[in-house]
Amino acid sequence: IKTRRAMQPFGGGATQAKPPEKGAFPLDREHKCRLAKAKFLQCLREQESKHAACRDLSFAYLTCRQEKKLMDTTPLSELGFTEEASTKALAAAKNDKDGERNKEGVTAGLHVKTPPKIFTFSGRSGSDR
Repeated sequence: IKTRRAMQPFGGGATQAKPPEKGAFPLDREHKCRLAKAKFLQCLREQESKHAACRDLSFAYLTCRQEKKLMDTTPLSELGFTEEASTKALAAAKNDKDGERNKEGVTAGLHVKTPPKIFTFSGRSGSDR
């Protein structure tokens, strides 16, 4: 939530909340989408929060919320549910094998040719002495 400062007497400032761009996202107090939510959250637990494998359940959950008027009807393509986004998400998930993302054959810092200069409070670098 973004905030704006409002002037108050005696030099104090109050903060006013700015509403979210996509409108309200009310709680599902009547549990209208309980099953869809439970399936999605279970998938996230099983996939260790890697959401790409759960995109179809996320889609189903948001569709349920829209159908039950728990959120504004918005084309889900505007919320990231396109073929291109799905392809990218699945490719990224495959790239991350057991948390070892791109580590095969890579050593950090090999591109550095010279040691970094260390600056002191006098403004002179440690290599200038």
